Amino acid sequence: MKIDWEEVERLSDFFSYFTEEYLSKTPCRVSPHQLISWIQKGEKVLIVDIRTPTEMGLIGFTYPQTLKIPMNELFKRENIEKLAQYEDYKIVVACRAGVRSLVATAFLRRVGFNNAYSLHGGIIAFAEAVKC
Repeated sequence: MKIDWEEVERLSDFFSYFTEEYLSKTPCRVSPHQLISWIQKGEKVLIVDIRTPTEMGLIGFTYPQTLKIPMNELFKRENIEKLAQYEDYKIVVACRAGVRSLVATAFLRRVGFNNAYSLHGGIIAFAEAVKC
């Protein structure tokens, strides 16, 4: 096995930010119920659906302020510039089950999007919450 030590070092630097203290001061997850509450209160919310096009086709998600940007395209300059236009919004990153969105949110916060949140449990949990 050939290990890319330069990449290991870059990742190590990135993950070193996520200490217990940092995570306790920087809540970056939002529950489906909290998201519903924000929407019902009329707060400015942008949902960024990072699922693959195939996933988006399996489980639909309709909310007027939604950007569909697959995770592998999220950090392209044009997409980051798009997101930067929503600095006065709560940016909620959503995937199928909430794992990829947590990673994407961590990276977004790292580059300056302190208004980014990961949808805990993903679209699946949100669909369940909406049914109740």
